[in-house]
Amino acid sequence: MLLHSSELEVNGEVFSINIFCSAAGRFFAKTCLGEDDFIITDGPSLPETLKRHEDLLPLAVGTRELTQNYFGGPRRPRGRRT
Repeated sequence: MLLHSSELEVNGEVFSINIFCSAAGRFFAKTCLGEDDFIITDGPSLPETLKRHEDLLPLAVGTRELTQNYFGGPRRPRGRRT
C-alpha cells in the first residue's frame, strides 16, 4: 500500500520517492533511477525509511554516473524520474 510520495532533487534531476507498507508492517521506499534500475530502502517506520532513502539516493545516483563515465556507456538523459 502506497503511504507517501515526495520528490528529491539530486544533481539537477528530480527523483520521485514512493513509500509503501508491506503486509508484515515493514516500510520500504522505492525510486526509479532509469529503465529497469531502482533503489529500494527499508526501515521500521515511515519517517526513518524516508530519511534513509533521502540519504542514500545521492550516493546511488552518483555511483551510477561514475560507472557510466568509467565504462563509456550512454549517459542517462536528465529530467524528472517517476
